[in-house]
Amino acid sequence: MTFEHAWPVWATLLVAVLFGTLCVLGWRRSKDTPTWIRRALMGLCVVLLGLTPASTIYTQEQISNAEYYFVIDLTGSMGAEDWNGESTRLEGAKADMRDIIEANPGAQYSIIAFSSTATSQLPLTTDSRAALSWLETARRESTLYSQGSSINRPADELEKALASSMERNPQNVRVVIMLTDGESTNHVESSRDDEPDYGGLADYVDDGYVFGYGTEEGAPMRRSYGGEDETEYINDPQTGEPGISKIDEEALQLVAEQLDITYVHRTSPGGAGDLVSDIPVDMIAADGREERGIYNPMLWPIGLALIVLIGWELWYFTPKLAALRRGV
Repeated sequence: MTFEHAWPVWATLLVAVLFGTLCVLGWRRSKDTPTWIRRALMGLCVVLLGLTPASTIYTQEQISNAEYYFVIDLTGSMGAEDWNGESTRLEGAKADMRDIIEANPGAQYSIIAFSSTATSQLPLTTDSRAALSWLETARRESTLYSQGSSINRPADELEKALASSMERNPQNVRVVIMLTDGESTNHVESSRDDEPDYGGLADYVDDGYVFGYGTEEGAPMRRSYGGEDETEYINDPQTGEPGISKIDEEALQLVAEQLDITYVHRTSPGGAGDLVSDIPVDMIAADGREERGIYNPMLWPIGLALIVLIGWELWYFTPKLAALRRGV
């Protein structure tokens, strides 16, 4: 049993002193012991409501000190149809993310997506449902507004998130999962020859994977307008034929080396959760569960008693009021 104190302690003490003083003075004046005992009990109920007694209910939650930072590519090339046969690379990335989230309940999740820009789509949260909901709605960028692709585009946003976590919770384990085909393209702010530049982030990263999607032969990409993919393919302006996007494993391996994590070529569904389960993340409790106490206020018995006492008081006063009216 504990007290949650719905009111400040001083206010509860003040109410108790006032009720006690009134009851003592009233009893001395009238000597009506039953009446003033009833009123004292009413005052006690009010004081107890202020103290707010509560019982403690213990629950067990699976808690991990792992923070998973998903960096996912939403550029047009992720629509290339060379994952698990003829599915898109983005479908593969989503399947792997879902597998990892479901295999690691109780962890914290953050999602950074990049296309023409890099943005934090989901700040660090323990709500796995929010992460899974994001997966349901995530789409490639619109082909009309594409500004090319660069392997380095999410670096600044990722560094910002990792540095903030390191400052707030240095004891946590930060796991980076990058899901991309590694392709950079020539555009105003990007170049096909962009070299990965993630070396400055290695001190923030404890473990993780770079997941690569696509094939060396490559595949065409359908157009996208921010919703479902269209039926027509993106054409190469030089040939007029459907453009072919190829995985850049050299760039992906270099990113993995710079972050000091592992590169894995992903070609089919399944197994991503098993890969990440090998990461040595310490649990708060030995079995990965933490016992938490939740306070459950016990107000209804006090309220019921107060209602009964008020009813008794009204029953006591009704004849007296009737007599006073007849006297008038």
